[in-house]
Amino acid sequence: MYAPMDFNGATSMNDWFTPDTVQRHPLGLIVNAFDPYWGHGKFQYIKSNDAILKGSLVILGTMNTFLGTLIPNTASLGAPFAVAPAPIPSGSFGWVQLSGFCVYATNATVATDATVGLGAAGILGAYSTLKGMVNVHNVKSATATTTVTAFTNNGQNYLQTGGYDGFFIGMALTGTGIPASTVVAKLDPDGRTIYMGSAIGTLNKTATATGSITLTGTYTGFGAGNIMFPSTSSAVA
Repeated sequence: MYAPMDFNGATSMNDWFTPDTVQRHPLGLIVNAFDPYWGHGKFQYIKSNDAILKGSLVILGTMNTFLGTLIPNTASLGAPFAVAPAPIPSGSFGWVQLSGFCVYATNATVATDATVGLGAAGILGAYSTLKGMVNVHNVKSATATTTVTAFTNNGQNYLQTGGYDGFFIGMALTGTGIPASTVVAKLDPDGRTIYMGSAIGTLNKTATATGSITLTGTYTGFGAGNIMFPSTSSAVA
């Protein structure tokens, strides 16, 4: 997953990062990071002032406060925003993504290359007049999938893989021995272990069989694409 390129000692900006309860970096710090699968991205360190979830669209406070809140579902807002790679509870500190390929929350199945817009507060959806997104190229729809060979252990809440590139917390999981309504609840930093659950951080699903399976991850509730310092559209005279 993403690793900082130009700042030693940066706290994790990956799906497994634990939000800081104590500020560890200057607010507003922007760091370049790289991942062999996801590519290059820019991330900014902020303080959350809202219930930020995986893939939330986050707008920052005025001046130099760098307080992150869910972007409101407002027409002609004309405001820059970032995307949260992982949940940040209100009052905690963490990273949001400004550029690169990222996964964002959606409330609609937006087709590849289709224009996108605000679907709800903090959530991307289908394009609508005066709620379009600028500098967002949608690449993956909510029906997009990623597959990998995984090994299940009956009664265990984890899956072993040779590598989980393309998987992310919150992604829906299906396959032999995988209970219904299972999502990626946690990704281990070892790059191979996927934990199963009913929600992010809730590791309460266990395999019903033992063996090698084809594990399918579906983007249900999410999309993905390339962003470059995105913003919502402004009114056009």
